[in-house]
Amino acid sequence: MFNSRLGIFQIYVLFAQNLTLTPLIRAVIYRLSYQLLFFVVNLILAAVAGPELFGVISLMIVNAAAFIMVTDLGTGASIVWHGAGDAIKRERILYFTTGAGLLQLVLFALAEFIFIKTSGKTLLTREPVDPVYLTAEALYFVGLIIIEKYTSLLYAYNKAVLANKVMSMVTASFLAFFLLIYLDILKGINAVMLYCLMMFVSGVVQAVTFHVAVGSGFTKPASKEVKSFLSFSAIVFITNIIQFFAYRLDFWLVDYFYNQRELGIYAQANRFAQLVWAIPTIVASLLAPALRNRSEPLPDNAFLVVTRSINLVTIFSLVGVVVLGWFCYYWFFAPEYLQGMPALLIMLPGYFFFATTTLLAAWFSARKFLTVNLIGSSICFLMILVADLLLIPGYSIRGAALADTLAYSATTLYFVWQFTRHSSSNVRDVFLWKPSDTFAFKTLFRQ
Repeated sequence: MFNSRLGIFQIYVLFAQNLTLTPLIRAVIYRLSYQLLFFVVNLILAAVAGPELFGVISLMIVNAAAFIMVTDLGTGASIVWHGAGDAIKRERILYFTTGAGLLQLVLFALAEFIFIKTSGKTLLTREPVDPVYLTAEALYFVGLIIIEKYTSLLYAYNKAVLANKVMSMVTASFLAFFLLIYLDILKGINAVMLYCLMMFVSGVVQAVTFHVAVGSGFTKPASKEVKSFLSFSAIVFITNIIQFFAYRLDFWLVDYFYNQRELGIYAQANRFAQLVWAIPTIVASLLAPALRNRSEPLPDNAFLVVTRSINLVTIFSLVGVVVLGWFCYYWFFAPEYLQGMPALLIMLPGYFFFATTTLLAAWFSARKFLTVNLIGSSICFLMILVADLLLIPGYSIRGAALADTLAYSATTLYFVWQFTRHSSSNVRDVFLWKPSDTFAFKTLFRQ
């Protein structure tokens, strides 16, 4: 913790010696570039598809994410944690990753087959069986699995910058096609199929990048390493499941109580709100390996500077999201989407507070205080469940937005309280920007 007795000279020394932050910030920039490009793709997709079809696409995305979360068993976070900390040799990490990915693909194929036979509908979109939807689902899911596994590997090998460079380039290439479709220059192209193809190509390119840049050696892990890997994965798996359902329960309930059109409107408002999380979630995903780095671990005082800085950036992001949302709703989207503007304004306070939670959760994960994350996720889920069931039937997407704000704000209070218990910090250290932080970052960028 930076206290009042720590002078400017000491801050300078701290950042000059902590070289981990420089590649961290570089990786954040590339990851943010990718996220923004991906957001624009989804923005154009929503405009081209309209609320109802965009509702179908959103349902496919959330169902695929749920299936991956269930079948992943927490291995993604375990890959990064063990790889960044050199707890398991990297050749053995690749063995784990390949096995987990293949298992998920087999389970998906089996689940898709059973669901089609029993309901006559596809697993992810919940639409009647159709060759287009089946192909789109296969491309999307396989691409998502490859992206998730190889991005985890590249992060574990401390190659986050490379991973996000590649994803940005592929997404930018496909963005050009979506722009041509929106401008009605490119005709006869199925936008949904193009979106799913983008995910598949991104995965393939990410995999090729890893094997070219890192290698492809396989080594079977020892039983002790398997136990370590799975024990970490188990707690992360339970936490992720709870947290995911807390995040996306509102999508299913809006679809259940209303229709896909209402879901499409809410999903787009939700995408705007998630822009507030863009930088915090990127930083959180990079903080875990930085905190675990054995040669140059990120110290707690540097972590607090990052946290305070991100909180300040999030305030500006929130204002930017409101301006961007207003412009898009009035000038870019079809008039039906305008119903999502009030819901966006209602949910934004909760998204702002929860940005801090994403950073603190990364700290607890790196320190292996996994039960803190588990309890926090449980609190969030229970509050979301109760609030959604009470508010969505009567107030539709505005009720869902209010439930988000209530649950996310309460969960943030819990995480901040736990952080002050486990570190020599107080609430002000987490939220209030300090004059010394400006000097510290100037020093950092001069490196």
